[in-house]
Amino acid sequence: MEIDLATVEAPGEAVRAQVCVIGAGIAGLALARRLALGGADVVVLEAGGRCLEADGQEIFASAELRGQANLGTTEGRFRVFGGSSLRWGGQVLATGGGAAWPVRPEEMAPFVEEAERLLEVGRLPFDAAGFFATIGAPMPSMLPELRGVDARVSKWMAYPRRNLAASLGRELLSRARVYLHAQVVELQLGSESRRAEGASSPAYHPGRVASVVVKTPAGALVRFQAQEVVLAAGTVETVRLLLASRSVAEAGVGNAQDQVGRNFHDHLTLPAATLAGEARKRVAGELRPWVFFAGWSDMRGGTLHSVKLEASMELRKRLDLNPILAHIAIEEPPGRGVGVVREILTAWQQGEISRALAAHALKIPEAMLDGARLVLGAKLQNRRFLSSKAVLSLQFNVAQDAPSRSRITLGDRIDPFGVPQAVVDWRVTSHELGSIRRYATHLREEFQAMGLKGVQWARGVLADDKPMEGLEDACHAMGGACMGEDPRSSVVDAQMRVHGVENLSIAGAATFPDGSPQLPSLMMLALALRLADRVQARLADQS
Repeated sequence: MEIDLATVEAPGEAVRAQVCVIGAGIAGLALARRLALGGADVVVLEAGGRCLEADGQEIFASAELRGQANLGTTEGRFRVFGGSSLRWGGQVLATGGGAAWPVRPEEMAPFVEEAERLLEVGRLPFDAAGFFATIGAPMPSMLPELRGVDARVSKWMAYPRRNLAASLGRELLSRARVYLHAQVVELQLGSESRRAEGASSPAYHPGRVASVVVKTPAGALVRFQAQEVVLAAGTVETVRLLLASRSVAEAGVGNAQDQVGRNFHDHLTLPAATLAGEARKRVAGELRPWVFFAGWSDMRGGTLHSVKLEASMELRKRLDLNPILAHIAIEEPPGRGVGVVREILTAWQQGEISRALAAHALKIPEAMLDGARLVLGAKLQNRRFLSSKAVLSLQFNVAQDAPSRSRITLGDRIDPFGVPQAVVDWRVTSHELGSIRRYATHLREEFQAMGLKGVQWARGVLADDKPMEGLEDACHAMGGACMGEDPRSSVVDAQMRVHGVENLSIAGAATFPDGSPQLPSLMMLALALRLADRVQARLADQS
């Protein structure tokens, strides 16, 4: 059931449920759906509506930036039902979690598999050797020639499947109460608390979230009360809401040890080199993405697979590298052929297909020809078609130092709902930049050893006396409410429950204590599914 607080009268009394999920992005949708399918009485609070709205986006864009500009804070967050799934590329790659994670990979494995099924990306292996063995194809000759490189294969959802509001969201709306334009302004703790068993310090006394306070666009306050509360509002917004909930806890909810907002991190991304001539020809021939369908009649599109060149553990130790990888980025000319096809498909994902068709009406005949080439190449050869105008480049992703020096705090500016705006102080270290340069130097030497000509390195990538052009964050915000076993250095425990607040959990990449160069979405989704099981078990214990 959908209840839009922008158009209906605000309830005059508290709304009660077993579970209150804050945020209807990727993690929130998956978790709430899982709980609702299990029979739980679930309410979901989404600050946005069914489509992106300028006023709502301005709240995110108005966050204060310090240090280096963090585009993920101002441009990479989406206040809408479905969250970033309306805009993401739908690319996933399994991660194992670093040494700081209190959750072991073997425990996460079944949830990763479930997340793959949920996203409908198939079960082909992520490691290159397993991938090529499974599809019955020889390993591309380039890969074993590259010493110090572990090749992995990511998966891309087809455009029609990327908008999770249209899939998971539809199921959720049929089984739960979803409140739109429901801006949470405080997680209000109960005035009483009890001592945690075995706790040695008053800082660890557990409390409970007594009410989740929402302000409607008209300014009315609505209270939501639940046995279990899950905060799944995205990294920056999750931290902002914890810090801004100060009516009972002066430092903010879960912040008795001053850990909320610390260790904020992303991974750095950089267009490191352009591939021309011989290099472009060989890479396009050997590493052009693979496409596989469930069947010929699968109208929702196939899963695209692309190779990642990840530095091996041995190489990382030898060259003192942070986790880092390189991948082949493909850019088709905008406004023609394949570029138009992609723009139309992106509009389909975003629910704006009519606008795109009208804007590209005169270019559709040419686009249809390239579209046919895309389909035939995928169906007949299981490979992605590349036009002769496509630009191939080598893109780097590198994890930040752990723990990161970056931090999210609150500023003096207040948003239209009365909540202090976030201040994101994002720092890039010389070690992170050095990791890029040392890995680039290693790959250059490997390319030279195999006689690969035409790799044109970008300015500043190989020499530390020049700035790196195009270096930015990947819009994959992580940390700020990190998981860990010690409440003095983390915000949530291994069960994703906030230290000191027995009915509050966090779902999302805010809990990641360290990052990787890989994509966080699959692990974030797997953790959300795991958390849903934990919440369901606690509800059963309370009944």
